[in-house]
Amino acid sequence: KIKIPPGVVVREFSIGGYAGEQIKVKEISPENPCDRAMLVLHGGGFGYKTAPSQLLHACRYAKSLHCRAYLIDYHLLPDYPFPAAYEDAMAAYRYMVTHATELDINPDKIIVLGDSAGGALAANVCNMAQAKGLPMPCCQVLIYPVVDYEMSTKSMRLFADTPMWNARKNKKMWGMYLKNATDKDINIAAPMKNVLPDILPPTYIETTEFDCLRDEGIAYAQHIRGVAKCVELNETKGTIHGYDVL
Repeated sequence: KIKIPPGVVVREFSIGGYAGEQIKVKEISPENPCDRAMLVLHGGGFGYKTAPSQLLHACRYAKSLHCRAYLIDYHLLPDYPFPAAYEDAMAAYRYMVTHATELDINPDKIIVLGDSAGGALAANVCNMAQAKGLPMPCCQVLIYPVVDYEMSTKSMRLFADTPMWNARKNKKMWGMYLKNATDKDINIAAPMKNVLPDILPPTYIETTEFDCLRDEGIAYAQHIRGVAKCVELNETKGTIHGYDVL
C-alpha cells in the first residue's frame, strides 16, 4: 500500500535468471538521470520478498544519486536454496552490463548494494565479476551483511534473541540456503570464503550494534582491506538489525 515518492518512475520487466526461469526487475528512474546505475539486492534471509521499505529505500537512492536503480525479485527459500539467489544476482548484473546501451547506463558505473542476505549477494557479485568476465562494479555497499556460515563470532553468541534478526534465525537460514550444497558451493555462497579477485572497488560496510551479524561485518571489512581500493566501516550504535526499516 506504499506510495511511490514523487520524482521517480517505476517500471517492471523480466529477465532470465536461475535455470532460465524469469525474475522480475523494478527499474526506478529519477528525473534527468545520469549514466550511473545501482543494482539493489534486498535482504530477508534469502526467504522473504522485497519489503515496502526496501522499495522506498531504492527510490530514495535513485533520487538522491540521480541514477537508475534496479531492484530484483530473486528466487527465495525454501523452494530455491543456493545457488538460485546467487545466480539471479549475477544474471541481473550481467544483464545491466550487456544491455547498458538499451538501459541508457554506463556499464563501468554500476554500484552494487545489498542489505543483510542481499549484502552476501552484493559481495558475491563483486568477488565473482572478474572470474565471470564482467567489469568490476564501481562501488559496493554492504548494509549489515551476511558473510560467513561458520557463526563463530562473539556477537553471534551474544545475540540469540534480538528482534528482527538473531543467531537462531541465522542458523536456520544457512541450513536452508546450503541444503545439499557441496564444499565448493559453500565457499561461493559465503563471501568470507570467496577467492578474492585482484582488486575490489571502494567499499562501504555498515554494521549494527545489537546484531548477531555485527562482528562478521567488521571482520569482512578487515578481510578485504588491501584488496578493495578503500574500505569505509560504519559501526552504528544503539541499533538493531533492520533499524532503518523500523
